[in-house]
Amino acid sequence: MQAVSRIGAFMLMGFLLSLPALGGDDQEKKADPPKDDVKKTDVKKDEPAKKDADKNETKKDEPAKKAAKKPAGMPKLPPRQGKYKNLEDDPEAATKKMLRSPKVQGTVVALAEDKKLLRLRVPIHYLKINEGQLEGYLNAQMNMLNATNAQGVASALRSMNQAAAQIYELATIEKEVEWTATDDVKVRMRNPPPKFDDKGRVKPYTARELRELRGNDKLPFFPAEFSDLKAGQIVEVTLLQKKTGPRPVRRDKDAEGDAAGDNRPKMSMIVIVAEPRN
Repeated sequence: MQAVSRIGAFMLMGFLLSLPALGGDDQEKKADPPKDDVKKTDVKKDEPAKKDADKNETKKDEPAKKAAKKPAGMPKLPPRQGKYKNLEDDPEAATKKMLRSPKVQGTVVALAEDKKLLRLRVPIHYLKINEGQLEGYLNAQMNMLNATNAQGVASALRSMNQAAAQIYELATIEKEVEWTATDDVKVRMRNPPPKFDDKGRVKPYTARELRELRGNDKLPFFPAEFSDLKAGQIVEVTLLQKKTGPRPVRRDKDAEGDAAGDNRPKMSMIVIVAEPRN
């Protein structure tokens, strides 16, 4: 009987001693997260760092990209002034700019009075670079940088200024354009029609006669008619640009004209600037 009691006591003591070990194993199991969770946590922690690194790399690359867009070694030209300031440096761009102008001056090539149509030969001015003067300007810049004394700097500066004054040149092409007039177009002449005396000599107008010729409509210059226009005259036309885009072309039998023609500007005023040269 005593032997049985001892065996039971030993068994109970062993069970009690094993309890802390079991609890420790459970805690270790709870403390160790699943491998998948560890991987997810590591990825989330690394994501902001990677994004910041990518942003920093992008910002570092931006100046390089901008510098790559700007051609290296482009010469710096002197500033344009006076008549060269607002000129285009390409004939096609200058033509487009002229066609958008509110006023255009040209020589009458042909006209159709019944349609109130004028064909004009218009000069188009654009900017041209004198290559020889440009080379002299750049050489003078280099000489100024390499000068070893004040006299050399002053000499190079004079050469640079002389070349800069002749780098830009005015070039001109001519283009024929055709416009129709509005129904209520105003035709004026800058100078009154010549007045002659009994002997056929030109007679000057008095101030009163000039006031009477101008009329009371508050328009500039002197009134004229569309029939006073003729080939060879220099005229200045005021154009009304249409704000809407071209209307769609009609496909029915009664369709007349074309979309481009409907959208062309029309002449609201025509001023006769000068008569044809004999």
